[in-house]
Amino acid sequence: MTKRIWEDLLTEQDKRVIEKAGYDKEGASSWESRGAGSNPMVLVIDVQELIVGDNVPILEAVEEHRTAMGEIAWDAVDRIAAFLEFARGNDIPVSYTRVVPSSYDDPNHDDLQIVDPVAPEPDETVIDKSYASAFYGTDLLAQLNRNDVDTLVVVGNSTSGCVRATTVDAQQHGFDVVLPQECIFDRIEASHKIGLLDMWMKYAEVLETDEVEAYLESMEHES
Repeated sequence: MTKRIWEDLLTEQDKRVIEKAGYDKEGASSWESRGAGSNPMVLVIDVQELIVGDNVPILEAVEEHRTAMGEIAWDAVDRIAAFLEFARGNDIPVSYTRVVPSSYDDPNHDDLQIVDPVAPEPDETVIDKSYASAFYGTDLLAQLNRNDVDTLVVVGNSTSGCVRATTVDAQQHGFDVVLPQECIFDRIEASHKIGLLDMWMKYAEVLETDEVEAYLESMEHES
């Protein structure tokens, strides 16, 4: 059974509402908010130098880049790297996004590059974006439709920002979304936990990484 990392934030009433309203079994009642299809793609959200920073406590990391998360990010990066190796080994396609802030004139600036441990392979797509959602102002939707993708497995950051915005847009475009919770990170622990809770209740499957790997492995057996 998946360990729900947000449980320590819930009151007894919260827990009863989730159970009595059926969110723990079915998710949102207005649409099919949980599920996993037969043609997934992994999407790596904004795991870049200016967001990851040095492998130091976050209060030190922000001294160089105010957006950097330091050790918080690196803990997830290590898990993402292993997860991507697993996905590629099971022939699951992988794509990336990079956020390019308006304050950067050069899209090739070192700050904007994806960190080496999770760097894309030469044949993998990297989509530049200017806003939180990977869908807004990009050709991601066309790419997914062109490749008959029905499920996005989203990793990266931040839980409460770009991951959440992308997850909501993906669900509203008719895709299933799966979130391996150890491969997602945020600078604020409360935002991370609440973001995962909200997405689990309304928009996505939130699972432990080994559960997601079992799902991806099953795709190979079905093909």
